[in-house]
Amino acid sequence: MHDVSDLVMEAVANSIEAGAGNIAVRVEIGQGLVNARIADDGEYTLSGNPFQEGITTKGEGRGRGLHIIYERSEGRCRLTRGDGITELEFSAVDDGSFDELDKALLPLLGMDDGITVKIWKNNREIEITRSLLEKRGAVPDRADGIRKFRELVSCLEKGEIYG
Repeated sequence: MHDVSDLVMEAVANSIEAGAGNIAVRVEIGQGLVNARIADDGEYTLSGNPFQEGITTKGEGRGRGLHIIYERSEGRCRLTRGDGITELEFSAVDDGSFDELDKALLPLLGMDDGITVKIWKNNREIEITRSLLEKRGAVPDRADGIRKFRELVSCLEKGEIYG
């Protein structure tokens, strides 16, 4: 079983592997669902049903990520391409994996400089970028940065000003 936050991580990893320089992640949490949209400017070379197990351009033994997202979202997903942007959207039952945002976001924001994350939770939108983390000394690449990252996310979640 994969947590919904793991599915978002899988989608972002796919974007990075596709050579994306910019990745926008939007997660909306509410009414028992997590709705995710991951948009990137990477290369899209798949044809046919990209959610079919084993469909990949990355070599033998790969091609499970989008299939897992499809299964876990019970088919509530779509992949579109237009104007050089690939968008993956999916909905899954809220399993609580975004309850503690700092734990859900930590691996995601430590992955790549070009990631922007927007979380809509408790009627509040939280936007986090690498430049914000750098400005606040909260890049989660060492112990002090992780501590500051957690503090920053907590403040943003509460609507407070950090620092």
